[in-house]
Amino acid sequence: MEVKTKTNVNSLIKSAIREASNNNWKKAKKLNLVILNISKNNIETLNRLGISYMKLSDKVNATKCFKNVLKISPNNVIAQKNLNKLQLNLPEITINLSKIDSSNLINETGKSIHLKCDIKNSKKILNQGIDTGSKLTIRNEKDSIGIYKGNNKIHIIDNSIAKRISNLINLGNEYICTVLGVSENSININIKETSKSKKTMQIISFPEYLNSDLHKTSINQNIKNLNLVNVDEID
Repeated sequence: MEVKTKTNVNSLIKSAIREASNNNWKKAKKLNLVILNISKNNIETLNRLGISYMKLSDKVNATKCFKNVLKISPNNVIAQKNLNKLQLNLPEITINLSKIDSSNLINETGKSIHLKCDIKNSKKILNQGIDTGSKLTIRNEKDSIGIYKGNNKIHIIDNSIAKRISNLINLGNEYICTVLGVSENSININIKETSKSKKTMQIISFPEYLNSDLHKTSINQNIKNLNLVNVDEID
């Protein structure tokens, strides 16, 4: 039941983003309301709903949405900027959803995985213009992976899943990283396989068991000494 619910939410998020990118704000609003009924206090959904209300000239409900976001995540830049615009009666600041490839936001069984990564301070990331839909680059960092924006290293992920990705990159696989959302103390990302090598044709990047729990990782600048996982151990 839980897996089915997650699948339904992912499908609804994809639909909500698609409707917004097509300027169908009434449909986007309804879809985001449905998502909130399933996943309450979801920051990304509240921001999308607030933007939908703004586009529909419903400033009262838009204000409520952004204020709710700030109760959960006081440093959320999207909510802060849009709330300021509402209070000053100026044009809204929104994410350019038309430029976001919504397929990169959806968890595709076997080929992608969602990770929630703890960060000490989200302002550093937000100040670099990184938010929902941002595309980041993954590079091999020995038995870990580095997340980059252009040539600038953002952080290093050094959990067991990162080791797995590192080994598969060594074997020739390629991956992309898309930001699902940034909150006060965490960043949610989706890592997706974009190509396989001949050596990994029979290897699934992210077996089902990896998605059985929400993977909470630690992102930091200091890589600890970790034992390299043998390629033979990758299933």
